[in-house]
Amino acid sequence: MAVVVAAQDACVIAEPSGELPRLPESRPTILHSSVVPREGAVLTRFPSVFILPVELTDPTVDFSYAAFIDYNSSTGAGLVLGPTDSVFEAANAGGGRTRILTVPIPDPLDDRCHVIEVVVALRLINDPRFAHAPAPPGGDIATWYYNPNGDVGGCPSLDAGFDAPSDADADAGESGAQ
Repeated sequence: MAVVVAAQDACVIAEPSGELPRLPESRPTILHSSVVPREGAVLTRFPSVFILPVELTDPTVDFSYAAFIDYNSSTGAGLVLGPTDSVFEAANAGGGRTRILTVPIPDPLDDRCHVIEVVVALRLINDPRFAHAPAPPGGDIATWYYNPNGDVGGCPSLDAGFDAPSDADADAGESGAQ
């Protein structure tokens, strides 16, 4: 008696879907060590442009940026370059994940100290009161100080937007928790 065993090889070919999966949204990140002029030093001459290399997880994504001089979080004052889009252009991509922004910011009209900021984010609200606060997934900010006198004396202070509780507030909270 002869037993015949037949085997069939199966071959599965997966057909490509045509589209690669999209990366999750990720905030643009300023390469702070490469901005021009350099952050941290007091600028004694106001540059005609500020150059910011921005790293993107997805180099094809569009993002927004805005510039501020002496931003006031209470009033929204200080927006000097409203939210502007940086649009992906394949011809200018160069195959990398970094896009170079050249941001023209108008000179301040006086010779006192000023805080200059550029905010980058996937989305910025086109309203001076809210353009400084990026929508999720967040953004990044570059900051410079400009003073023709060469120091930060008289510069506006940066406020985190909240007051730390005082000892009196802490004591009141403890006594009210009884």
